[in-house]
Amino acid sequence: MENTLFEKVKSVYFIVVAVMMYYFLNEYIDVGLHITYRHAFALVLAFSAIVLFLYKPNIARGITSFKEACVYSVPLLITTVVSLFIWFVQTVDTDVISRGLSSSFIYVNMLSFALAAGALLYIFGRKGIWYNLIAILIANILMIITIIAQNGLGNYISEFITLITTFAGVTGDIIIQAEIHELAFCIGAYLIYMLYKPKKNIIYFILLFLSLFCFLSAFKRIAIIAIAVSLAFGYLLKFIAHYNEKTAGRLVIILTVLLIALLIGYIVIIKMDVFELLEKAGVETSGRVEIYNAVDKFYEFSPDFLGNGIGFLTYQLNSFMNVGVASVHNDFLQHFIDLGFWGYIIWLISITLLRVGYFGRKGNVENAIITFMLTLYLIIVSSTDNTMNYPLLTGVLAMLMMGNGYMKNVGDTERKMFGYVSKENIEASDFLL
Repeated sequence: MENTLFEKVKSVYFIVVAVMMYYFLNEYIDVGLHITYRHAFALVLAFSAIVLFLYKPNIARGITSFKEACVYSVPLLITTVVSLFIWFVQTVDTDVISRGLSSSFIYVNMLSFALAAGALLYIFGRKGIWYNLIAILIANILMIITIIAQNGLGNYISEFITLITTFAGVTGDIIIQAEIHELAFCIGAYLIYMLYKPKKNIIYFILLFLSLFCFLSAFKRIAIIAIAVSLAFGYLLKFIAHYNEKTAGRLVIILTVLLIALLIGYIVIIKMDVFELLEKAGVETSGRVEIYNAVDKFYEFSPDFLGNGIGFLTYQLNSFMNVGVASVHNDFLQHFIDLGFWGYIIWLISITLLRVGYFGRKGNVENAIITFMLTLYLIIVSSTDNTMNYPLLTGVLAMLMMGNGYMKNVGDTERKMFGYVSKENIEASDFLL
């Protein structure tokens, strides 16, 4: 009885902390540095798991969580090392270095949120995937309830229906308050995972319904496109894998390499003013032509282009340029300008090929396909936005990439270390696993 109570208290504690991480999107703690609440709560999740590990260690789970979080966070290492090299060569002032590192480690710390995902997996196994989704939905629904309380349920539903039927062509003053970009992108990633691996039980359908409601309340068109494209590739690869897993596995790698080539070509297209030609042809680019023209002087598409160091472009846009935006709304152009030609390519490999290869290792084709789909989703939504600066999305992608094959990797680790798999690491049957 005492052990059961402890398990319940533990579950409630971790879910509550996760809810707070997803709920407090803009608040920060001022300790000389501005540390966001969400970053603080991510660290609380990681620290709490460490405390429980010290109290009653599960070595295989601890090693698996930490190792996979570190592999997922390799892009942070790449941006740091490349930037330090650029700053050393260019002999920049220490305040430039401090500003760049603070943007990577204080505001958008990929490792912190990957460790938070690893913490939930360490405590709950693959159930951590669903506890994390429940936390997102609770936070998002609380926000929506607040909007409804202020404006009325009928008004909210009316504008929600209009939003859907016009495909966001008409957005009311009430429903626009529910356009919580970061949570929408997080739920979009979960929708890919859930629709790729559907289940036949009532709890799954409840979570799917609530996820769709919250996602559609925000209605990010680019995310809808990204989900559709990612699932199309995912279903195709799944179909191929049903008949020949090796062929599907090789195809995933080939498609990932093609993604890298396309993202290099994307910079070429921008540099060649293709967006300006589209604008002249009557295609709406949401002001990106003006932004791209404004930052054109900061880079050249050439192997000789060294880069400026992480955080450079954001600082320029916020401090010296009158273009009406605080970011370039294109993660790939931003990283190219910051990291340079070769740094950009290495960074691309770290967010694509490294993750697909690592999480799909040992012939786990399903994991490779899921990681590829989520990578494709991230790339599409980041091509027109600064989605990679959303740390909560970073954590969700880490959770889904790490979580799907988590218990198998734990079992393999424990068997390699001790020659057996313990009872607690043989995951019990669960409605959503």
